Amino acid sequence: MIETPEIIYVEESVSNHPFTKKILSKIDTPSLIYIEDYKKIGEEKSFTKRADEDKNSLALASKKGELVKSIGRMDHGQFYLFHEIDCKYDCEYCYLQYYFQTKVPVIFVNRDEVLKKIEEILISFDNPYFHVGEVCDALAFDDLTEFSLDMVNLFTKYTNGTAEFRTKSTNVENLISIKNPPENIIPSWTFSPQLIAETIEHKTPSFNERLGAAKKCQEAGYTVGVRLDPIIRIPGWENQYRRMVEELLTTLDARQIDYISLGTPKHNKVLFEAIKKRFPESPTILGEIFPSTDGKYKYLKFQRVHIYKTMISWIRELAQDTRIDLSIESDEVKELIFESG
Repeated sequence: MIETPEIIYVEESVSNHPFTKKILSKIDTPSLIYIEDYKKIGEEKSFTKRADEDKNSLALASKKGELVKSIGRMDHGQFYLFHEIDCKYDCEYCYLQYYFQTKVPVIFVNRDEVLKKIEEILISFDNPYFHVGEVCDALAFDDLTEFSLDMVNLFTKYTNGTAEFRTKSTNVENLISIKNPPENIIPSWTFSPQLIAETIEHKTPSFNERLGAAKKCQEAGYTVGVRLDPIIRIPGWENQYRRMVEELLTTLDARQIDYISLGTPKHNKVLFEAIKKRFPESPTILGEIFPSTDGKYKYLKFQRVHIYKTMISWIRELAQDTRIDLSIESDEVKELIFESG
């Protein structure tokens, strides 16, 4: 069951927008508050109070400025979208805790402008790749927005581009309603052992619920992405993660997995301080985690290498040919993992 927001904020300038009306028509008796600017929501509250209280709300607004942004740290032709920002979930390690001033998830109703910009890029670039869910959860509000259906229509027309929907949601009914979905639409899930999901990834679906959603998408014809990031060194982490890997790769069809991405905690100083304020006992900041040469708080290099090699050995027992990537990791570590065997 998809939970509906407790409060919906609507910018006055979009109160009569057709997309605003469409979204509101799908929510039973919403509690509406009309506002001038979504960026001012919660400004009277402290950071921790905003972060704790405002996740159960939703704002409908108009996006000014960039709608699609190039990702500088990636290869040319990689983009992420500002069709929505922030997230209804509340994972202790998430950088969205500090990334936006407001903590209310926002849907931008000028959706046609977003789709138009995506189409311009699809025409201009040979093989553009769109990361849907870099600054939000890609599917959390898909029952309200039907954005996945718009993207499927667009990427059926333009087969040169790829759109990856990054999510922890089970909100896949629109995706699985598509018969013969295009190969260039990739739903991808972040998976964590259930112990992590229930203690650190607050308000998210359980591991089994996410796995069930990914399986449904595979059965509907999609190739899916698997993101195991961050891998957290809780006591007994090896047992927790090995069982998770085994369940993942005996439930999903490895032939329909586009990639498996591995990562460990990587907090910049602002995020580290945000986590410390909100979750002082969080295992994501406790233990042997230190500032690295790039300024981010990480496990020591030899610990990261051990984690990756261990995880890869378990994956290879069940998925010999699936591509494995490391998420935002140094070239030195990548060489130690992939060149040393």
